[in-house]
Amino acid sequence: MAHLMTVQLLLLVMWMAECAQSRATRARTELLNVCMDAKHHKEKPGPEDNLHDQCSPWKTNSCCSTNTSQEAHKDISYLYRFNWNHCGTMTSECKRHFIQDTC
Repeated sequence: MAHLMTVQLLLLVMWMAECAQSRATRARTELLNVCMDAKHHKEKPGPEDNLHDQCSPWKTNSCCSTNTSQEAHKDISYLYRFNWNHCGTMTSECKRHFIQDTC
């Protein structure tokens, strides 16, 4: 009898752990499906087949449109009337970081 209760208790603990893990995974996934509340970003992420250059890794779940991804790569862009070199010439590594952040 004690053996049966031990087995049942172990099954209950395993089931509870699985439920908790599913909730945590779902919560993380929901956080990944949020776009910035910004003028040039979509409300919800979705596929974009023609993202430009550095934005292409996000083509299956993008918050940018194709046009936004192209504009992000320009030194002077209409996106936020922003010039990447406003404080002097930016290194290519630094510019790459900020472009990917915009994507």
